Amino acid sequence: MNNAIIYLIGHYGVGKYTIGKEITAATGAKLFDNHLANNVVFSLVGVEGAKTIPERIWNLIGVIREQAFLAIEEFTAPDASFVLTNCLIEGNPRDRAYFDRALALSQKRGSVFVPVILAASDEVHATRVPSPDRAERFKMTDVAAANKKRMEYRLLDIDHPNRIDLDTSSIPSREAAQIIIDHTIRRAENGR
Repeated sequence: MNNAIIYLIGHYGVGKYTIGKEITAATGAKLFDNHLANNVVFSLVGVEGAKTIPERIWNLIGVIREQAFLAIEEFTAPDASFVLTNCLIEGNPRDRAYFDRALALSQKRGSVFVPVILAASDEVHATRVPSPDRAERFKMTDVAAANKKRMEYRLLDIDHPNRIDLDTSSIPSREAAQIIIDHTIRRAENGR
């Protein structure tokens, strides 16, 4: 898999980070997990689980994210591939801007761009969200708050020919990663 940008999008606990690691292990792509940018700030200001995050913090994180995108644009090999992760919410201008920026990055690089919408059942969310490794990475661990967000906020509406939707409830992460890799390779072969 060469010169691809895979954008894993989903609510808490769908497996974005885990599947992203599987994709990178199988392909050599680089993972830019949303918490790579978030945790630069979160770790300093003590953001935890369901705590409300001031808008100014998101602005600071946006600067970090933009610098990472500029690094990808300016300093990476033309055939390098990347996996991005995020929970992008419809109606949130910042989230739409993140998606549009990733799409623009792929266009500038001439990359195949694959948005992946990940979902999981309520039962799976309830088991994944409170895991200790999520807490260590400053991720949401409050099942009730995570469920409330999933019920109240729908994911970003994405109309893209390379989009793939995947329910991770009963698919092992390695298998989910392979489905995404295979889809990405097919889309690249079709010139999209």
